Amino acid sequence: MGRILTFTNSNNNDLGQKKRSIDKAIVIGPNAIKFITIAIFAILAIVYLTQSTAGAARGAKFSNLEGSKEQLVLEQERLEAEQTRLRALKEIDTDVSKAPLEVYKGVEKTSN
Repeated sequence: MGRILTFTNSNNNDLGQKKRSIDKAIVIGPNAIKFITIAIFAILAIVYLTQSTAGAARGAKFSNLEGSKEQLVLEQERLEAEQTRLRALKEIDTDVSKAPLEVYKGVEKTSN
């Protein structure tokens, strides 16, 4: 009894007739082996280069972050000094406003 569904190379699908089936063997020649070997080495080289440049990129990013950190620390110190200066000025203003104003009693000019 024949199979109902058969994958073939022939154009004949009639029941009861002999059909050629698809060849399942894969033949690899010397040129194909060379091509596959070169492709594998190329893939491995790309993976290696990707990994090595990823480390360098992380190092560059880290150094950029360190530079930013140093700039922010300097900015913080500058702002703290500015804050101290402004507090001192504010204290001076409050002290001046609390002190009573005195009338100047100096020598009066006489008119001739």
